[in-house]
Amino acid sequence: MKLRLPLLLVCTAFVLFSKAEASFTETLFGPNVHIYKPTDCMDSIHADVERIHSRLFNKDFSRERYALLFMPGDYREAGLLHIPFYVHAAGLGKTPLEVQVSNVHTPPHLPDGNCTCTFWRSIENLSVIGRETYDEEETFKWSVSQAAPIRRVYSERTVRHQWGKGWVSGGFTADCWFVAPVGSDHQQQWYTRNSLLEKGRGEFREMKYNYVFQGVELGKDVDRGTYTDNWDRGGNVTFVPQTPIIREKPFLFIGDDGRYKVFRPALRRNASGLSWSKDRIGDGEEIDLQSAFYLVKPGTSASEINRQLSQGKHIMFLPGIFVLEEPLRVSRPNTIVMGLGWSTVVPGETNPEAAIIVEDVDGVSICSLLFDAHYSSHSLLSVRGGKRHRKNPTLLADLFFRVGGFRPAPVHVDCALEIAQSDVIGDHFWLWRADHGVRGSVGWNVNTAPVGLHVTGNYVTIYGLFNEHFQQYQALWEGENGRTFFYQCETPYDAPSQDAYMSHDGTVQGFAAYKVGDMVRHHEATGFGIYDVLFNSEIRIESSVEVPEKKGIKLRHICNNSLSNPGPRGFGFIVNHRTPSTYNTWRDNRTYIDTLDF
Repeated sequence: MKLRLPLLLVCTAFVLFSKAEASFTETLFGPNVHIYKPTDCMDSIHADVERIHSRLFNKDFSRERYALLFMPGDYREAGLLHIPFYVHAAGLGKTPLEVQVSNVHTPPHLPDGNCTCTFWRSIENLSVIGRETYDEEETFKWSVSQAAPIRRVYSERTVRHQWGKGWVSGGFTADCWFVAPVGSDHQQQWYTRNSLLEKGRGEFREMKYNYVFQGVELGKDVDRGTYTDNWDRGGNVTFVPQTPIIREKPFLFIGDDGRYKVFRPALRRNASGLSWSKDRIGDGEEIDLQSAFYLVKPGTSASEINRQLSQGKHIMFLPGIFVLEEPLRVSRPNTIVMGLGWSTVVPGETNPEAAIIVEDVDGVSICSLLFDAHYSSHSLLSVRGGKRHRKNPTLLADLFFRVGGFRPAPVHVDCALEIAQSDVIGDHFWLWRADHGVRGSVGWNVNTAPVGLHVTGNYVTIYGLFNEHFQQYQALWEGENGRTFFYQCETPYDAPSQDAYMSHDGTVQGFAAYKVGDMVRHHEATGFGIYDVLFNSEIRIESSVEVPEKKGIKLRHICNNSLSNPGPRGFGFIVNHRTPSTYNTWRDNRTYIDTLDF
């Protein structure tokens, strides 16, 4: 073990840059973006990260937001870094290998290793370098549940998605290269997309409900027989060889000229494996930050942001909470609107429409934002449409939606996310009607929201959809030729009675968690885990999934599980009236359908 001298002996001052550089950085990004250099004192970097972790460790409804950004270099001497709520840790290199850290952990604030509420944090574009071992403290422990993406990361350490023997309900991985094994034993579910797993899961096991691997490449010694569809044998693994259409999320980096840039990766079709290599950023477009983006600091008015959008600027929200007195209107093709450091956008009290409205234009990217409902509005994000955008679709990536929990007052949202535009790519959503929060912020008649996701656009493809606790249909899909790869859903916990939870004009018990409209002719759904969690009353839900029984409807790997209190509660059937499900069974009784083509 390395002996660390007292900080005062090692570092006489914690200076991230020279005074001129520090002044420029704070002027550009504000105080909650911490930019580290490899020439900084490593003990001071460690202390700074741990100070933020201590502030936010159990603050799941905090107002604070941070981005921790690492200039290209070696930071292994800074030691273990803990990433708490509302922190985004990222490298500023062209590739993940240009920034090296020793290790990263995400300790749960709940007891007994319970990570089911380890939300709202992210890591991107860096390398975790250390020895490969299953010793838990030496593993790279990204032990998280919803809204905690790990993207574009290279790891030589074993990656563990679990804390001790605790229960976890995650998670999302994309565009990562894992040299060592990666996995857990007790994750409820996990979605891994377009990554390289050199040693696969190693000694870990998929023991719970739903694991989807899509566009994933495996090392030469990995047992490929365990990375194949196995639901026909009672298993829980779905393997989809390719990702039909994807654009990776834009990210911030330092260009060859020393200036900050945003990289917008190229669109890929039928993709497998990584979008980058050890010495190449990948195909895409470099956009200069200072000349092409308007950086939004807390306190900026929505009217000023709209003025900047109208002049052709891209938008980057800096860490903070932004209450928007009017919707932001994105009406120019190829506009990027992105957050940094868990920036949060809120439709203001005078704004009954949405935080952001995207018009029917090509190639928009909306990414890395938390949408929060502090007041009532029709939606939180609305993507409007009518035309096809097959050559240059809109990307929605790492977008998280919260109705209730934060503010002690009633709030209503008709639909958290509505997608009317065609050809949209959705890449990782968590839509959450809060089941817990500050006092006075949660209740059946307090935070009201009928629908989480409503899709009316055609040819919409969504990867990694997490959607929970809405009061009617969690997802309502009425567009043609839609596709969803991986779905995690829980019913509302707090439905007060069967009479209060009836669909089809009061003639059918409960609401389906995934409803495809009766007029839809073609739809594909793959890798679904839908769980009844009914605490208040004895409630029956007729079916977890409702679809029209037509030749173009294709369902693959749909499971239910009961997490409800015992008694006559749960799903009557998995899909329509096919395959009896969890109603009146004891919890952890997984039921499933392998394939259903009509």
